[in-house]
Amino acid sequence: MKTAFITILILQLSIYSQDETDKSAKYLSWALIQTIPSPVFFHDSDGKNGRLQFGLRWQLIPLNISFRPNKYISRVQFFMINPVRRFTGSIELFIQPEWAAAKYQFASINRFGIAAGSRIIIPLKGGGQNLSASIGGKYNYHKEISGGSNTYFGIESGIYIIYGVLGIHFNYNFNTNSKYNAGLFFKYF
Repeated sequence: MKTAFITILILQLSIYSQDETDKSAKYLSWALIQTIPSPVFFHDSDGKNGRLQFGLRWQLIPLNISFRPNKYISRVQFFMINPVRRFTGSIELFIQPEWAAAKYQFASINRFGIAAGSRIIIPLKGGGQNLSASIGGKYNYHKEISGGSNTYFGIESGIYIIYGVLGIHFNYNFNTNSKYNAGLFFKYF
């Protein structure tokens, strides 16, 4: 019941936000939708033992630079990115807060981590609206349970459908404690 109420509220705010005279509802509905996380599986390993662990990841895109914008608009957008600008070809900076549902059993790192990086989006089919792909690099940060920090680089790739709203991401991390991460990508702009 609670989920249905929240869904109706978000949809109502989205419909209300179509009225250009009240921009606050537009930004409020956008901000609420950004709180929806993407499910992800993290690799938890100590070099000898390993397991997959479920978690959540949020997708924040503070900067997007489009390769093919409309000639009447800027090539640069901040935070609220028009999906057409993104999936028709662009480069973007991203921030990914992530949270593991359970304690890392082998890797000895905290459940919360954050990554930041850059990715390039390439249209593959239908100008990108039917199918697009991305490749990028990122820097990951986790605190260790012992008190230190665990930082490492990683590369990621993704494939997106439905106007770039839904996709699958795969990460390869240059760290023996968490080499692979795979999950869904959900980002409603």
